[in-house]
Amino acid sequence: MQTVLVVEDEKLIRQGISTMIKRCGVPVDEVIECANGLKAMEVLRDKHVDVMFTDIRMPKMNGIELVKEMQSLEDTPITIAVSGYDDFSYAVEMMRQGVREYILKPVERDKLREVMEKLEKEISQRNDVAQKTEKLGKRFLKYILTDGNEDHEDLDIIGRRIRADIGEEYHILAAIRNDDIQKDLAELTPIAEIDGTDVFIIGNSKMAEIRNRLSDETEEIVSAAGISDGYNDPKDLKKAYLQAKERREKAFFSEEIVLSDDDIKVPEPLYENGKKLCDKTAVSARVQLTGTERAEALEKEWNAFFTAARRRQIKPEDFDSAMSLFVQEYSNVYKKDIGERVGRPYIYGTLSEYKEILFETVFEENSRLLERAGEGQAEKKMQKAVEYIRNNYNTDINMAVVSNYVSMNYSLFSTAFKNYTGINFVSYIRELRIDEAKRLLKETDMRVNEIGQKVGYDNDKHFMKNFKEFVGVSPTEYRRNTANNT
Repeated sequence: MQTVLVVEDEKLIRQGISTMIKRCGVPVDEVIECANGLKAMEVLRDKHVDVMFTDIRMPKMNGIELVKEMQSLEDTPITIAVSGYDDFSYAVEMMRQGVREYILKPVERDKLREVMEKLEKEISQRNDVAQKTEKLGKRFLKYILTDGNEDHEDLDIIGRRIRADIGEEYHILAAIRNDDIQKDLAELTPIAEIDGTDVFIIGNSKMAEIRNRLSDETEEIVSAAGISDGYNDPKDLKKAYLQAKERREKAFFSEEIVLSDDDIKVPEPLYENGKKLCDKTAVSARVQLTGTERAEALEKEWNAFFTAARRRQIKPEDFDSAMSLFVQEYSNVYKKDIGERVGRPYIYGTLSEYKEILFETVFEENSRLLERAGEGQAEKKMQKAVEYIRNNYNTDINMAVVSNYVSMNYSLFSTAFKNYTGINFVSYIRELRIDEAKRLLKETDMRVNEIGQKVGYDNDKHFMKNFKEFVGVSPTEYRRNTANNT
């Protein structure tokens, strides 16, 4: 490990952490100390840092602001939050921003050593894989995958390198740049980045491991990847990539992992209907309806489009063309570039996730109209919705049920709810459930699976995964930590 950065405004604590790092047994070339986030950003802009330990509450620029600010840098360190128990909610926010984990103050020597040893192993593995992957020649491989021909004279060299580094048979894995899936693929280094998708060459043993790992994940994560069949000949690299890319796109629409090329047979008349939903007339209608009071008509138009796409009645290439045209016309009419958010659908895990982002974007104008027409009435409906959610969060509740309960258009409700609460509907439900789960873990002896069911999770694995993502530790660890601190 080359460089570790310690960001802490209290000098004695900062020096103490630095000393523990130097004496923890993990070789570190340099430990740099900073008293606030602004100073830390100066260091991060100037040099490579492997690991950063940062306090949360600091003057000038706090830990959360620091983590957000450094996302603009090309080279970002693995970040560990150092938190007082009173900072727990802030630590959770930092975890959402990509912080790897947090350590409670006062920092314990053994805990810090454990974290440093784990990070050293991860960085070492990452560097080893990076060196192997570099041998394959990223630029050449990207050319072969996208534009090259199967008779290129250097393919034999590539083939020998693949066999030496990976084995006789290889697979291509195409995965979107998603925080969750990148955790599963943390030890791998992509050979290319194409249109927001990371491309990996993987051998049989690693492929089996990744398939098993993805099979335990949620649908949103699983559908973010496409895996090719196994190939031996380097001339098949482009074929394997296109196969993985196509399966990734199919997974986007079907919202489940695709391991074969079996197509769902769609009658030709339905394809024709899908084409009509993608033509210039239909796209222009959706643009013109945006920003008007005809929200229900706009929602109906978009729902028809996405329903057809989900049922495979719209071919991926037609879907892509329709969305590109929509982004272009929207920008021309409203003088607002929305391409970064909705111009590349496949950077999102699923069609449903993309639809949610799109609806938030295109209903922005409608939301402002709603606020002007009756801001007070909208607030009353949000208060009523929040009360209903708090009384029913542990049931099979969804946004359609709640928006109907308060007699509000689904899409307008989504935007108004986010404006009122500061977070989207799904996150709000999850926070209520996890907060209640935390209370039950602290105050009762109920089993973890019983608590999960009581707060609204039918699936134990889903509960434990959501809890750890939100809190940073498993339910069992949380119970143990709170017991030790009472």
